Amino acid sequence: MAAASRGALAALLLPTNVQMANVEVWGPAAARLIPAGEPAAARQQSIDSAAALLSRSRSPVIVAGLGAHRAGAKEALQDLAEKIGALLMTSARGKDMFHGHPYNLGILGSFSHTMGRRMMDQADCVLVFGAGLNFLTMSFGASVPPVPIIQVDTVRAHIGRWTTADVAVVGDARRVAEQLLAALPARRSSEKPFHTAESLATIAGFDIARDFEAAHTPRTVDPRALGVELDRLLPRERNVVYDAGNFLGILPYLTVPTPGHLKMTSEFASIGLGFGTALGVAKGRPRVPTVLVIGDGGFLMTMSELETVSREDIPLIVVLMNDCAYGAELHFLALRKLPVGKSVFPDVEFAAVAEAFGFQAYTIRSLDDLRALGPVLGKPDGPILLDCKVNADIAAPFMGEFAEFEARQHG
Repeated sequence: MAAASRGALAALLLPTNVQMANVEVWGPAAARLIPAGEPAAARQQSIDSAAALLSRSRSPVIVAGLGAHRAGAKEALQDLAEKIGALLMTSARGKDMFHGHPYNLGILGSFSHTMGRRMMDQADCVLVFGAGLNFLTMSFGASVPPVPIIQVDTVRAHIGRWTTADVAVVGDARRVAEQLLAALPARRSSEKPFHTAESLATIAGFDIARDFEAAHTPRTVDPRALGVELDRLLPRERNVVYDAGNFLGILPYLTVPTPGHLKMTSEFASIGLGFGTALGVAKGRPRVPTVLVIGDGGFLMTMSELETVSREDIPLIVVLMNDCAYGAELHFLALRKLPVGKSVFPDVEFAAVAEAFGFQAYTIRSLDDLRALGPVLGKPDGPILLDCKVNADIAAPFMGEFAEFEARQHG
């Protein structure tokens, strides 16, 4: 109840015997919300250690995760970046927290773009708030140069779980950012090389749509270009839910209003968890269109939910990334020069299937096919499915990173 009252999506799961039980209510039936506790500040010793390290840094980068968003740390982190001359990045789950800010470098790690990677390579200290620094955030160890890392988290066990931290600061992300703001002196412009006019012009002039050479075929579309076009056509206010698979390479190109509008379901690299999650998000926020991005493998496992969407009249847009394969398995095998036959399957016309369930359904084989649907996608009315035939030859960056990491481990 406390999480829901703060605007977070929450599910209450009750066993059947509890659902069927008779309950006597004494007194007022209105729910009594338990106020959230005061966010925890960090111990002064850890603030002093972090401040000492930052005082020697001239090119710091601040990385924010979903924990920083939930703590309401955005403004404090932007103020801290201004004071110490830092640039801003996020984890994948913290995506778009700083969207539009002049110091924003986008996502750190496997979903980073080339400009973000180049700027991070120049960092001399990394300050992390509410992000776990897992394999994808760290690009299997390649996303951050060998510089000191300061990691801030409310739970001590989360610090250093995936990546070694040089300074551990236990505390609420917003409170710690405010403590560091108070502890650190202001810097002159000459002491903030990341904030020069040249650096800011580089960031402002970067266009992610030009960060790759599109590889369309006569019957398929480049998934990255598809993401760029979807970002332009879909309503700006939207929830985006991702299933798991190679198609996650689309993540950097499709923006969200805040990290709270994004849900990734790729726990343990399992596929097929996205559709059910998207139903819950769409029911929980019916006034905001929900976009489900799912591969054809995961969709085949859960396509019976098409009936649920139609029956419940759920405002859902399904973006089906159809590469006629279990894409992650396809590239996993191909990168290791193993037979790929078991990972591919025929081209199914899913639009016809969705139409039978009452969806507005369309097959997308080119960007022109997608652009023609601008009016439909801009003001969605009822459930929509886009069967996007994407080029299966394009591997998400994390596929190659994992193969390189594996080679290093066995080298």
